[in-house]
Amino acid sequence: MKASSSLSNDQKLKICHHKAANPSIKQSALANWAMQEFKLSKVLTQGTINNILAKRQQYESMDSTELTSKRQRAVKHPELDNVLANWVLQWQARRVALSGDLIKEKARQFARQLELGERTPEFSNGWLAKFNIRHGFKAQKSYGESGSADLDAIDRNMPTIKEKLQSYSLQDIYNMDETRLFYRMAPDRTIARRQIEGSKKDKTRLTFVFAANADGSHKMEPLIIGHAQRPRAFNRKSGEQLGFYYCSNAKAWMTGLIFRE
Repeated sequence: MKASSSLSNDQKLKICHHKAANPSIKQSALANWAMQEFKLSKVLTQGTINNILAKRQQYESMDSTELTSKRQRAVKHPELDNVLANWVLQWQARRVALSGDLIKEKARQFARQLELGERTPEFSNGWLAKFNIRHGFKAQKSYGESGSADLDAIDRNMPTIKEKLQSYSLQDIYNMDETRLFYRMAPDRTIARRQIEGSKKDKTRLTFVFAANADGSHKMEPLIIGHAQRPRAFNRKSGEQLGFYYCSNAKAWMTGLIFRE
């Protein structure tokens, strides 16, 4: 008979999954199930069950070697782990959004400064997941503005549009759409311990316009709409001279005038 302290990480994960599959099960019943399932010498306490359930994400991020282990693997580079966690917390306090890729790149910089050399981790997505779990970091969405299209109006008018298009061949039916690149805007998701307030967004943008006919035989060259008439990066040349279509207005929006042109 096994003692309760000899549960492997894989068995603890199975307890979490059994709870997820049976959300209404009481902890006492879950403890009895675990005792019978894993042939334990005694029923797990409520505190033990709470601790196991709270660490579900941690168990799910483990590889096969860690799952068969009965102890959590020690951090290989505690100094790197601590300095990186403090760096994340510092930027969280400043309300700066951090992506997973940015955290991994900063980890590489710290690793070089600490001269880890061949001992440097791979900084994979799996490494990032374990780092976040160790320090209680989660993907958080910043408070911000939101909007949506009038889907009801689209549904109401779609039959009329389809009826009008029946008299045209697919080759003569074009669709145009636009997308905006807010190249100075910080991401609205961040890695942090708590949800943070979103700071004012920098809405400097480029608008990209794409158009093609319904059968795909004609795909028009993209149009780029910016704020500046001749951006500094153009080196006093026009978009046409640089090999693409470019126009501008104060808000970098598609307008009726640009559409007609």
